[in-house]
Amino acid sequence: MSRIQFDVLVPHAQSKQVGEVFEEALKRLVTAQRIDSAEVNINDTPRLPEGMEEQLRQTYRDEHDGHDLEDAGVYRYLIKLEGVKGSLNELGMVLGRLLTPHAVLPKDWVLLEDEKAHELPAIFPWALAVSR
Repeated sequence: MSRIQFDVLVPHAQSKQVGEVFEEALKRLVTAQRIDSAEVNINDTPRLPEGMEEQLRQTYRDEHDGHDLEDAGVYRYLIKLEGVKGSLNELGMVLGRLLTPHAVLPKDWVLLEDEKAHELPAIFPWALAVSR
């Protein structure tokens, strides 16, 4: 069984919704036959590596003009997968895009050369771990 683990700094009131977003995406991946099956388990009190929560909080402050993410904690979304077709790392990054807003990119390829100008911060800061 393969596992993709997201540790996400998220407001407590939205933690369930984040899990539902992952579940919906996984259903679509099953329908598209990219995976055979998947389940999402949410842990609201994960054992985190030392300093990880502060790192996620600092990332949020850095990307949001020094503001803190109020009434938030780190939730672990453990995704257990069976029958992954393709790269597990790629799948992890695809799922990570759910936590990052989509940037509207200019059609002019010259303007696209400055990639950083078009990057948007994650909705909620996250860390990813992948294992087989």
